[in-house]
Amino acid sequence: MKIDLHCHTRQIKAGDDKNRNVTPEVFREKIINADVGIVAITNHNAFDYEQYIILRDVVKDVCAVWPGIEIDINGSNQKKFHLIVVANPENALGFAEGISALFHGMNLETCKLDLQQVYDTLNKYDVIYIAHIHKKPEISEEDRIKLQAIVGDSSRVFVETSDHRSMGVFANHEYSVLIGSDVQDWAEYEKCTFAELRLPVENFSQFCLLAKRDVVVVDTLRNKKQIYNLIASPYKNIKLPLKIYSDVNVIFGQKGTGKSEILNSLYNRLCDQGVSCVKYTGAEKDDDFSELLKPKDMDRDLSKIGAAECEDAFDLIFKWADSSPTLFTNYSSWYETRDNNANKRSMQITEATYLGDADLPELECHISDHKNIKLATRNLEKVDMTKYLPPTDVASLIRLLQQLSNSVHGVLCADVIEKYAHQLTDFSIERIKLHADKNTDTVSKPSSTGFREFAEGRLKLRKAIGTILQNLKMPEYNEQEYLGELEGKGKVYINKRYRMLDSELSRTEEFSVGIRALKELEQILHKAYAQIFSMELSSVLKEFTEVCENQGIKSVKPFLGLSKQIVLSSGEEYKPSNGERGILLLQQKLGKDADAYFLDEPELGMGNSYIDTNIRPLISALARRHKVVVVATHNANIAVRTLPYTSIFRVHENGVYTTYVGNPFNDMLVNLDDPSDIRSWTTESMHTLEGGEEAFYERKNIYESKSD
Repeated sequence: MKIDLHCHTRQIKAGDDKNRNVTPEVFREKIINADVGIVAITNHNAFDYEQYIILRDVVKDVCAVWPGIEIDINGSNQKKFHLIVVANPENALGFAEGISALFHGMNLETCKLDLQQVYDTLNKYDVIYIAHIHKKPEISEEDRIKLQAIVGDSSRVFVETSDHRSMGVFANHEYSVLIGSDVQDWAEYEKCTFAELRLPVENFSQFCLLAKRDVVVVDTLRNKKQIYNLIASPYKNIKLPLKIYSDVNVIFGQKGTGKSEILNSLYNRLCDQGVSCVKYTGAEKDDDFSELLKPKDMDRDLSKIGAAECEDAFDLIFKWADSSPTLFTNYSSWYETRDNNANKRSMQITEATYLGDADLPELECHISDHKNIKLATRNLEKVDMTKYLPPTDVASLIRLLQQLSNSVHGVLCADVIEKYAHQLTDFSIERIKLHADKNTDTVSKPSSTGFREFAEGRLKLRKAIGTILQNLKMPEYNEQEYLGELEGKGKVYINKRYRMLDSELSRTEEFSVGIRALKELEQILHKAYAQIFSMELSSVLKEFTEVCENQGIKSVKPFLGLSKQIVLSSGEEYKPSNGERGILLLQQKLGKDADAYFLDEPELGMGNSYIDTNIRPLISALARRHKVVVVATHNANIAVRTLPYTSIFRVHENGVYTTYVGNPFNDMLVNLDDPSDIRSWTTESMHTLEGGEEAFYERKNIYESKSD
């Protein structure tokens, strides 16, 4: 939840930017665009109650609006500083009356009020105080101490700085720090820097109790998230009841205390419940990255490169046999017996030769057209065309489609009749000859020399071989999948490459069968094509058939190679280093769409700067989407700066393992076996996690992280 407790809505002083004036319409638009959940109106030395009510009501469905003011204070040594006072919105009217009395008769351009005077007038309206620090006009250390003493409750006093870098510096020095928009131009409001609440408070009172680390409020707000009650097992027969939130959950502690085992057992429990889970293990990143580059998720799909499987062509080769020519003795027998029977001699048909298959080159095309028209017609029948066309047009379309179907069907029938008429004629000639020979003790003239059948068989074989070879030469196809981003390299992709067998470029791992066998088969096909009319053709094809049988090859599909490469945006292949592999793999895991993410020491092989700048924001983004994130880590940037909803702390002392569970919001870690044994989350985090005190205190960048 974004929160802005320093927001201007009017130009009050002469030096104020006129673009601070905002209309209700623009106010609503900008608040929604910036996704701000709480905003305090803090104009200079003035509080416009009527404007407050209008702006409060115009965004009441998306944002809470709190009343406030930014006051010029006369500090020590006559040094002016700005103090923001924000009140409980339940006291808005009284707050407005108090401000009116406080500034009665004063020049808003030049007036400077006394700190005690402001406290005495406004504190009764349930307020918090925010002073400028490292941001002009800033409060001096002397006045800051004075402010804390006057208020008497450190949880009600904050300081505001101008940027996140200085926030970290002051947080390290025990200041409760925040940052507001201090908007100068409402046209640019979305570009302002905002603070963010990890626990989404619902009202001003909750916010103040959260600043006090009230245990009940902290637990109430945490429990708004979905909770999984799971049993973890760091070791065999050890059962730990844990609450895992749909947010960040961190496991930390000494090495060898079973952190990875706890994470793995939680992963298995959620998987068993049907929750979609992703797991990353830093120690296994090399093996996991190598596994990522295996093409096991790629289909050996020939359509990717526009190739056909050619199963019919393979089947023709497997079954092929030469058509034998007619023996000369058959002609000799016919000649010797042709005058043996006068009746047969008068039957001219016994001298006839085969017609052969009809030459119908478009038959297959007509068959395909007929199927496509039938399919199109069936699909159109599923559409209510009257929604899109007038009834007369629908009737015309149906009539034309039927006319087209009948026409194609007529042409196809004529082709089929001619084809089978030739076959029936040849069959009839042969049967008549056999019957005549049987009854006349003669031999009819052979119907064919066999050369035509021989030539047609070889030509069909050459066409089949040519089809296979043509499909083996299809160009490669590449498709890219985003993997991650590397500093200095830009976006990085996994390139999925589909390519047919290449004697120079192909590698064994690309194929489902041995590459030597594939190369041998391609060579045999080229040899067969070149020797299509050779007497050696049968032995060549026999060799081809034997290799195919041994390798289980029945189509072109095994010749398609699959592989993956890492490439940059330019398409250049890139070999990532060991550390870069971990970075890319972790980005890829966190980028997957799942309900839960388990990260076991993700920092291994990565620098702290990269973890804090790149990985931590990804984890926080998952938390904002209500995802479960469980991290076992030694890295303070992850374990502390993510402000985990649950911290699981493992300790090994004097041979005894102890598990503490708590959170940074109430600064407690409680022994699961002894609720009276409570440790400080702050202290244990600083002592146990790498990065130490400096990284720990960075958590104060967020509102609810305050010093004691």
